[in-house]
Amino acid sequence: MKHVLSLAIAVASLVFAHPAFAQSVTDQESIAEIPYRLRYQGWITVDGTVNDQGPHHFIVDSGATITSVFENLSRTQEFIPADRADIRILGLSGAQALPAYEIGTIDFNGERLDEHVGVILPDWLPPNVPPQGVLGLDFLVRYKVHIDANHRLIRLYPPDSDVRPNQKGWSRTALRPISITENATPLHTVKVQVRGAYISCIVDLGASGTIFNKAALRAMSAGLRVNVDRGGGMTTGSRINDIFDNTARVLPIKITRLRIGQAIWRNKIFLVYDAPIFAELKKSTRPFCLLGADLFADRSIMFDFDDEKLYIGPVRGSTTG
Repeated sequence: MKHVLSLAIAVASLVFAHPAFAQSVTDQESIAEIPYRLRYQGWITVDGTVNDQGPHHFIVDSGATITSVFENLSRTQEFIPADRADIRILGLSGAQALPAYEIGTIDFNGERLDEHVGVILPDWLPPNVPPQGVLGLDFLVRYKVHIDANHRLIRLYPPDSDVRPNQKGWSRTALRPISITENATPLHTVKVQVRGAYISCIVDLGASGTIFNKAALRAMSAGLRVNVDRGGGMTTGSRINDIFDNTARVLPIKITRLRIGQAIWRNKIFLVYDAPIFAELKKSTRPFCLLGADLFADRSIMFDFDDEKLYIGPVRGSTTG
């Protein structure tokens, strides 16, 4: 499991099971539509160009504060070191300070980051095959972002637009920002309920699986049973990898019922691991988690960063949107 930069603190959820919203996401023309597919152990992956070259594969990562490229892409273009301090990148295994580079122009179907400064992430070792980049929050927070699981499209809308899901079965919950480092784009959390426990969790689409710390396991122990599977899969196996390709052993658990707002997941396998990242963010002694891409693979979602709301749709195929 790999991700760039994660974690935040959340407050109480705002819940509306069947909201009557002003304008459907299908009623207003988007700024851009970006097709995506699920690749690299289940991550949302889009095509982008870098300095008019490509297309290149970028993982969409709501747990990454900055858009960056991988080493394999740097071998095809010459990126100049930037005149600024190193950029601190957090993985499950801890933090690394990486040199800043002038990446240039990164384009996703007409929406661009110009004169962009990021880092060059180390390639993963075989048999893992890395993408060419990570699309982070510094790009995403400029829009309302609708990830349409039915049509495999990411729709971008102006941040101040009135567009919101109005189809039956959508839920709304509070999306709370937290600053990790000075001048970095804040990460965002929601409240997750497991039985009587309410746990703050970062929405981290750059994590291929959902990870709870041991404090969260203790808080929700009445609502789960340990899964004895020790296979090699990323979400049900006993090992995970982070953005730096470091490996750690984890405990797979089966949670019978998990709720975010009024959206409910049943009988899902998640991971328990006291990752160094939790200690790095001073969350190791409090119930905390990373909500990974596995949770949203079959559900449409919409980020409204300006109004601090996350909309969650029904299971893919059960309704439009």
